Amino acid sequence: MSCSQMADVVVNTETQNSSELLGQGIRAYVLQDYNAAVTALSKASELMTAELGTDLHDSLGEVYLYYGKALLGLSREENEALGDAVPKGQEESDDDEEEEAEETDEKQKEQNGETEKSEKDKVKDQESKEDKTEEKAAPSGGTATEGASTSNGAPATTEDAENEDDEPTDLQVAWEVLELAKKVFEKQGDAGRKNLADTLIVLGEIALESENFPSAINDIKAGLAIQKTLFSKESRVIAESLFKLGVAYSTNSEMDEAIASFADSLKYLRTRVEHLEKMEDKKDEVDDEIKEIRNLIPEVEEKIADIKSYKEEVCQCDIRTTIKNFVCKPTFESVDKNTVNKLQVKKKTVEEILAKVKL
Repeated sequence: MSCSQMADVVVNTETQNSSELLGQGIRAYVLQDYNAAVTALSKASELMTAELGTDLHDSLGEVYLYYGKALLGLSREENEALGDAVPKGQEESDDDEEEEAEETDEKQKEQNGETEKSEKDKVKDQESKEDKTEEKAAPSGGTATEGASTSNGAPATTEDAENEDDEPTDLQVAWEVLELAKKVFEKQGDAGRKNLADTLIVLGEIALESENFPSAINDIKAGLAIQKTLFSKESRVIAESLFKLGVAYSTNSEMDEAIASFADSLKYLRTRVEHLEKMEDKKDEVDDEIKEIRNLIPEVEEKIADIKSYKEEVCQCDIRTTIKNFVCKPTFESVDKNTVNKLQVKKKTVEEILAKVKL
């Protein structure tokens, strides 16, 4: 038996039982073993599509949803690993060492009289320049860069990604899979609304990762609107979605909307704590969640404070610039000396006032 094992999750890669693979994939996802989850859910969706003869069967919705979530988790995991691979200080140190080595090598070459190029080297340089000139003149193909995104929220691909040898990124596959899930749940009507909302939220997260902030806002808002019709006012699910919407707004520089979303998230979290505290018969079961939420609340409050501080700094900068331009900039290019002197006095007065003002 060929198996892949990570974090206590075993995936039988040789089984043809789609239900078994689905169960393994969901378990792996819950345990945050995204690699194993992707392996299991990818094969489960492949087998089920072949068995059912369509990729939009009702029973495929759940598979697609978990598969898309697992791919998003795996993409984030890999990005974090890449970001932590080389510490910033070490990277700067390595760059400095390389520069020093190059300078030393150049000095040594000058001392040995090796800096003069041979005729052969000059010919090679000329050929290289001609090649570069030809390359610049040639028309280029696709202009999209990988990691960007299209207007509908899908991560964009480069022209090379269309070649058979190049595999799509985890985010691209996640978006495609979740679009299928969205279609399946939309077909299900009321029965699929909860999963449809979840799918839209995750699509928003993918758009956020792809830096398509307007699409992220639209998807998360659409999912949130459905969730508000399904969950009560003490729902933690809505609190989490509001937080994600706040992040999307803030990254799109919509600060007032971000503050409002984070504030609404706080209301839901506090209401959730009040609701859990009343469940005395299940005190042991809810204590951990209460503690967890109480730890989350200061983080959300800090987000709001940071955005407000940022807004004040921007506002102060804008006002300073506006006043200086209004008071200090002459209307006409030619002015007499007395006018210039008056403007200089006004300029000093304005700067003294602004130095004392705290917005």
